[in-house]
Amino acid sequence: MTLESDIEVVREHASDTQALYREVCALMFFRYGETPTANRLYQLVRKGSMSAPAKALRDFWAEVREKTRVDVGRPDLPPEVATAAGELAAQLWRLLNDAATAALDVFRQDAQTEIADARQQAQQMETQRNDASLRAEQAASTAAALRQQIGALEARLVELQTANDMLSGQLAASKDEIAAAAAALAHARRDFADELTKLRQSHDQNEQRLAAAEKRALLEIDSERAVANRVRKELQSANERIVLIEKEYRAERDALRDGLATAKAELAASTARCAALDAQLREKDALLAERLTSTELLRQRLETMSRRLDAARAEPAFDRPARRSRSNGVPRGRASTDFASGPFVKRSANRER
Repeated sequence: MTLESDIEVVREHASDTQALYREVCALMFFRYGETPTANRLYQLVRKGSMSAPAKALRDFWAEVREKTRVDVGRPDLPPEVATAAGELAAQLWRLLNDAATAALDVFRQDAQTEIADARQQAQQMETQRNDASLRAEQAASTAAALRQQIGALEARLVELQTANDMLSGQLAASKDEIAAAAAALAHARRDFADELTKLRQSHDQNEQRLAAAEKRALLEIDSERAVANRVRKELQSANERIVLIEKEYRAERDALRDGLATAKAELAASTARCAALDAQLREKDALLAERLTSTELLRQRLETMSRRLDAARAEPAFDRPARRSRSNGVPRGRASTDFASGPFVKRSANRER
């Protein structure tokens, strides 16, 4: 510690000006080995007028002399003995004071050595601080570059979100088309039931032909029911695949958001992850295009079946049983339709118009 720091500590505890000056005198004389003067005291404390340090200095020396004075205090001793005892005590005091001063000098030298070491350490710390400032500037430039990369990643995320909205619209349109196809299939079933009722009413006069017609009609109904069940299963499978694709796409979109959040912490690997995400999106786009193609093919097959049903209803009632009696299996000229074998094809805009 230095004299100034000790004075600041004394200043916090001493409220009276004279007491503060006396404490500073004691510090200078006993701890630091300096002879206090009025000017030096005023330069260190700077409190009160110039007469305050002078008065405090007089009181301090009077107190020191009072403490160093030896009074034997025995009235029965001769004056010469008392004087000699006082001089002996004063000599002892001076010897002790000299020893204390020598010890103080040694302590002062040690303190100066420690101060020099502390200054050297301070210089080293200053050098380290300058190095840290340089590193901070480099980190700031690196952070600016990373912020630019983050901006690019955020722009890429906006593009991906736009593509997601477009794909969601296409999925909604595909669902509407599938619903329309299901309604057309239900209408075809109702028309087929009405045609079957008319066929039964027209063949009431001939029981054998009616029985054969009923048997063939039942076989045809079973075939159509099997076809309708197969179509229903394929429609359900298509809906499930579309829902699965939508869930996968949402999961991938959430994964992209998580990847962006992770990229802010791991900016070094952001470029490679974005490339991987782009590759995955291209694969999913290809998969979605394939599913849309499968949907279009299913729609075409439904239209083909509807045209066949319309053609069957357009034939004369008396010709259909005779032609169907040629075989007990599947009617000739009507091939079994397998809707699960081919991919779905999206209907073009020109065909819808």
